Amino acid sequence: MPRVAPLCPAPSSRLQAVAAVRVLYADTDKMGIVYHGSYLRYLEMARVECIRQAGVPYTELEDEGLALPVSDLAVRYHAPALYDDRMTLEVGLSMVTPARVHFDYRIVVLAGDRRGLSADLDILVAQTRHACIVVGEGRPRALPERVFDVLRARVTSP
Repeated sequence: MPRVAPLCPAPSSRLQAVAAVRVLYADTDKMGIVYHGSYLRYLEMARVECIRQAGVPYTELEDEGLALPVSDLAVRYHAPALYDDRMTLEVGLSMVTPARVHFDYRIVVLAGDRRGLSADLDILVAQTRHACIVVGEGRPRALPERVFDVLRARVTSP
């Protein structure tokens, strides 16, 4: 049987922790497990914090009439996060071109951040791709030069 490539391969950039967040009850299902769609909000939080820490608050793009909508998303779930877990959000930039930005993510519950957990628990890895567009028009546009330079300098290899 032929080997099938994973839907979401291992991150292709060096990840760094940008935030820690406690799982809210509102993000879980009846079993106390984080609903799969809730993770997208956590990925957005990681992405926004990543570029903010690089020196580019997302509002800077908005002030120029630009946005970075998700054009592609891949997620591989490894284990469920539970209500009240403290999750660490890790993110890295894997590619930046004048009009595209690619992010890699890992969400982990570190040992000690869940009652009874003695080793780190990988929750998921993910990748998102974004296109820079003009808000209201939807047409692509190059990132402002400063933004491009700052984000391009953050692209890393594992």
